[in-house]
Amino acid sequence: MNQHVAASIRALDPRLKMGAALVLGPLLWGMHPLAVGGWGVVLLPVVWVLSLAQPLGRKMILSLFGFVVFWCGMKFLLDVITGLPVEAVIVDSLLLGVRLSALLLLGLSLALSTSARSLGLAVSWGLRPFMGKERAWKVALSLALMVHFLPLCLSTMNQVKQTLSVRCPDCGFFRKMVLIPQAVLRALGQKTWNQTLAVACRGLENGDAWQPDFMWSRQDSVVVILILIAVVLSSLL
Repeated sequence: MNQHVAASIRALDPRLKMGAALVLGPLLWGMHPLAVGGWGVVLLPVVWVLSLAQPLGRKMILSLFGFVVFWCGMKFLLDVITGLPVEAVIVDSLLLGVRLSALLLLGLSLALSTSARSLGLAVSWGLRPFMGKERAWKVALSLALMVHFLPLCLSTMNQVKQTLSVRCPDCGFFRKMVLIPQAVLRALGQKTWNQTLAVACRGLENGDAWQPDFMWSRQDSVVVILILIAVVLSSLL
């Protein structure tokens, strides 16, 4: 069941998924908190199903929410220091957590459901009428690599944490806060070089490799209608 749902989401047109993310991103930051929470409830199982195909999918989601908790805690502490009422600080921190969680779930669902090349092709298709063929494919390649690195960063961090817990089980909290960022940055540097070689080996560094060849299906039309209805209902709150 989960595999069928994940396959259906991945089969959607990348232009649809990218367009939905671009529209919902700003809207989630300005919607009513209840509407944002509703979108989060919808996106969480989507990300959960898509993450099952990843080696560290569940830990990836936990790391994402750990990131949200960290920034909510930082906002809480800074607002308390400035002398704001505690009740207002708690409400604002929770609101930030809801909005940030929904935005991260939206970005992660896009990254997990669409390959970097498909995203690049969708971007090239959208920008070509405005920027021309030569500039469009360069922007597409840059954005595709950037989006591809979102789940890669999360999985790398989880791998580093797991390795550190096995090799240094008695390592203290502050020692981990020093070692983990260093190891993650070193690993990401190596992965960046690997991605550069992969792009060169596959011939993706020229415009001919970024010619869009999309096919719009009935399923895509149904999903567009459902998203539009959900956006309209969310704006009414």
